[in-house]
Amino acid sequence: MDTARVDAVLDALGLERRPPDGRFFENVFLRFQRRIACETLTRPAGDPQAFDAERFFAEWVEEERGLVGAERTRAFEWLAVNCGFDVTAVRGECRRPWEEDAPGRDEPRLGPEDGGFSSKVKGARAHWVVIATIEGRRILADAGFPLPVLLSLDPPAREIPTGFGSLSSAVAHDGSLLVTCDARGEVAELLRLFPPPSEPSLPLEELSRRIPVAQTGPETPRRPSALRVLDDRVLFWSAGRMTILDAWSRLEYALPASERSAIEKLFALELGDVVLPREADEDPAKSATLSVFHMSPVAADKARTRIARETPPYSLVASRELRVEESGAGSRLGIHATLAGPVPPAGPGEAVRKTLVFHLVSELFELSRG
Repeated sequence: MDTARVDAVLDALGLERRPPDGRFFENVFLRFQRRIACETLTRPAGDPQAFDAERFFAEWVEEERGLVGAERTRAFEWLAVNCGFDVTAVRGECRRPWEEDAPGRDEPRLGPEDGGFSSKVKGARAHWVVIATIEGRRILADAGFPLPVLLSLDPPAREIPTGFGSLSSAVAHDGSLLVTCDARGEVAELLRLFPPPSEPSLPLEELSRRIPVAQTGPETPRRPSALRVLDDRVLFWSAGRMTILDAWSRLEYALPASERSAIEKLFALELGDVVLPREADEDPAKSATLSVFHMSPVAADKARTRIARETPPYSLVASRELRVEESGAGSRLGIHATLAGPVPPAGPGEAVRKTLVFHLVSELFELSRG
């Protein structure tokens, strides 16, 4: 692609071309993540091998669309290469916390015997990321997850705060690269990457073919979904169900596909004539739930003896259940609350949600302190 067209893409992202240094790479990555929506509503997932990044950007400049999965990785890789950066596409596995426990997900899952994820990880799927080498340091830029921040691999990143938890990177005993997330009462693996051996930089036409058909092929068809990663929370919608996730809690409530204006507002989208099919398991009458979590140094058996304590009533909570799981020498405490009445399509409001999370987590703190 000629320089003028690349500059047009940068201009559409609100950027100007600069020498390929660390600051410019960060600006390109963050602007890409914020401006190119991660959703299948306006662009269904396709075959990453057949994906044409140059064509996508030419169309995106005229009409912004979303991208998902390996297509996002390929698009960002192409943009970074055309901005003069030394980047490599690396294969791995990922686990998306906003999709946990969601019924009927049609994505390939890998268990511990397939990919080496820890027993805490409920499943993972094939994934591709971009690693940039800038001034001798490797930097993880995961546009496909999508991670909201860059993570240093040299030296490893430590507890970088994000909307869904604190992220850290490390090197495992087998040489693979790990990204872990400390949130909702546990430290869990999000990404496990398998870097290729050192090799010379490849020309652009070869980089455009770095994701082979034999290893990925067409992505498994997904249900229509939308994702938005904000500074303090993550929004996810699929199959008529809305999820709001942060480092402490998980809220789920019914949001039928017919509520188009709410979906557009929540995810900053313009659906236009896009048809959102009603899923077979979409249930507008299903109760809203809010779960909060806390890691406690109190042993699980001791914590269970305190469950019968009297808890304060809240007008927004119809019922709740306290859950205790063993976690090392301590325990993972959780409250699973069923909310009273339906939640508005646009959500309960951030002030209301955060206040309720605060009160429920405070109960867990009190239980933890004894």
